[in-house]
Amino acid sequence: MVQKFDAAAGGIGSSGWARRRLPALARLGGPLAVYAVFALLIGLPLALVLLQAVMPGLFAADGAQGLFSAEPLARIFSSPSVAGSILHSLELGLLAASTTTVLGGAFAVLLRRCDVPLRGAISLVPWLVFLTPSYLKALAWVLLMSSGGYLAQLGLLPPSLGASFFGLAGLVFVHTLSLFPLAAFIIGSALAGLGSELEDAARLSGAGPLRIWLRVNGPLLAPAIVLSFIATFAEVLSDFGLASTIARMSSFGVLTYGIYAAASDYPVDFPAAGAQALVLLALVVLVVVADRLLRRRADPHLISGRARPARRYQLGAWRWLVFAVALLVAFLALILPLGAIAMRALTSTLGNGLAADNFTLANLGTALSLHTSANDGLMRSLFYAGITAVIASTLALLLSAQLDRSSAVMRTAVLGLSLGAVAIPGIVLGFGYILVWNRLPGFRDWPFPHYGDGSLLVMGYVAAALPYCLVVILSAIGQLAPSLTDAARLSGVGALRRLISVTLPLILLSVVTAFLLTFIRTVFELPMSQMLIPQSGPPAPTLILKLFSHDRDGLACAIALVAMTAAGAAAALIWYPLKRIIAFDRVQGIPATWGESS
Repeated sequence: MVQKFDAAAGGIGSSGWARRRLPALARLGGPLAVYAVFALLIGLPLALVLLQAVMPGLFAADGAQGLFSAEPLARIFSSPSVAGSILHSLELGLLAASTTTVLGGAFAVLLRRCDVPLRGAISLVPWLVFLTPSYLKALAWVLLMSSGGYLAQLGLLPPSLGASFFGLAGLVFVHTLSLFPLAAFIIGSALAGLGSELEDAARLSGAGPLRIWLRVNGPLLAPAIVLSFIATFAEVLSDFGLASTIARMSSFGVLTYGIYAAASDYPVDFPAAGAQALVLLALVVLVVVADRLLRRRADPHLISGRARPARRYQLGAWRWLVFAVALLVAFLALILPLGAIAMRALTSTLGNGLAADNFTLANLGTALSLHTSANDGLMRSLFYAGITAVIASTLALLLSAQLDRSSAVMRTAVLGLSLGAVAIPGIVLGFGYILVWNRLPGFRDWPFPHYGDGSLLVMGYVAAALPYCLVVILSAIGQLAPSLTDAARLSGVGALRRLISVTLPLILLSVVTAFLLTFIRTVFELPMSQMLIPQSGPPAPTLILKLFSHDRDGLACAIALVAMTAAGAAAALIWYPLKRIIAFDRVQGIPATWGESS
């Protein structure tokens, strides 16, 4: 009775109030931390970009002025160059999305429904193309299609074709070869769920293959086709790689390069950069909203309990012609560009071509030699990429574990934020980081991260990579049964130990996947590297573009070749042994559980 009375008295006093409130604050701490991470990394930079567009005096040198004004928007729309860049971006996006959807859809049908030889090898082509940065492919095609390039030297390039390449036609061509894997993934996923029962019914009714695809499969695949068009259109709008290479050389202005030019000129025109970023964000948001609406309304329910696997078409003698077409796509999209980069890295000059005395290892030697600007930039990118991959995958793991214990509303909200952040153009996010850490009082004086320092560039890399890591790891954690962690919790195991000893071993492959994707992506991340160049020196992507624009394309290609080799070798050395170890443990039946680790 005394104990109960003391407990009741304690509940009335301030100490009892604290005991009741502390668990509630602890429960709120996790969601607040999640929102704080997103607000600091993504929300605040984007908010300042939007405010700068409608409040041009917000960061004025003579004092902040919080007055709303449409002057920046009116100025860019009245400027012929900026208005032209908006029209160019829309024109390029529509054309490239159309051609990309056609090529990607044909490639998906080829892999899913045709008995093409060496299907396994051909199926790797979209992934390899997808992982190759767009600006490297653009630089390769400049080496191939310029008047003194490799194709002209071999007599394979008519002068008229080379001249027309540097413009809208060349941009559409390179975008199509770069982005067709995205369309192939989307349409191929829909084809995987499209059974053969409807085709069989149409065939029994006397319909031919062409009519079946036009009247049966076509309408069922229409949502996936439209989604492919929307996704590639958004990618073209947000691309900075081709905008800073072929488009700049062709004087074909687009929005992404206009934002970079306004933010990097002296004096910096923050209102113009913010207004163009606002227009670009509005276009991307419209595309994302259209995508969401289409996903909600279009639900053909392709998979059912009675669905039968689709039959592959027996092409007969035509299979070798189809195989040749697939090889041609692989050659143009992957082999030829990488070959051009390797060839230029191994030669002294572009003009002397493939002459025996033109081959040299000097460019590779410079890229691999210590204490040179080329090697410093390469090592800097690999170092930043490693740190970014560790931070982003660790942060995504902690956030995913917190979200797994949160409510469905919280989980849905963060997933929506992550998917929305994926669609944010990197050049816009980089401009937002300049506003926050160079102009916003309180942030510009922080010692770490600091504007002009490598720490801010790593923070920008983490912001760009975190949504991808979070989606990958959260999907893996969502597949785990709650009973696994419940048993450990009932045994008195703490939250951090449960995460390390129970959850992490079971999703280790997904965590490593997120780590490697972040590492490879960050090594070649261009928009953030261009916008947040550290005072210690530029990373490899910025250095590659700088060398290429100063007619040192041989060294630029050598740095790119070494970076691709290093990133690919590091990923292979981590991925394949780990995959074998995990597969061996599963065969032996040795799960890494919390009980064994203790």
